[in-house]
Amino acid sequence: MSLQVGTPPDLYIVGVFFYDMDFDQQLQTEHLLLEDRVCRVCKVKKGLLADFYRCRRDPSLASSYSYECKQCTLKRVRKKYEIGTCTICGKEKQKLEKDICKKCIKGIEVFDKSPESLQRAIIYLNQQKDKID
Repeated sequence: MSLQVGTPPDLYIVGVFFYDMDFDQQLQTEHLLLEDRVCRVCKVKKGLLADFYRCRRDPSLASSYSYECKQCTLKRVRKKYEIGTCTICGKEKQKLEKDICKKCIKGIEVFDKSPESLQRAIIYLNQQKDKID
């Protein structure tokens, strides 16, 4: 990470990304710019702001950033999910777990994974469709 300070108020920060922070939040986190953290998975010391996801609301606290680096998080997620087309809804480029996207999994769980409940829901939807047409 490199810092170049020109004439005030010019400050250029390379290697640190403030995606959803306004200027005041960036100023509140300046004390974290040079702080490092050891990833609990790969055990490598990395920059807190650049290499760890923020997982809590307050960006000015070091405890608001995950203890697993971005690279290890991506590896973990890629092992659990694959990217593809959902078998139920047909949406493309979705994170899939057992060929089903997250929204469809939640929908199935609403019906307690019961085919009978799902069949009753289908009958109901077809009846509502007939009323509209």
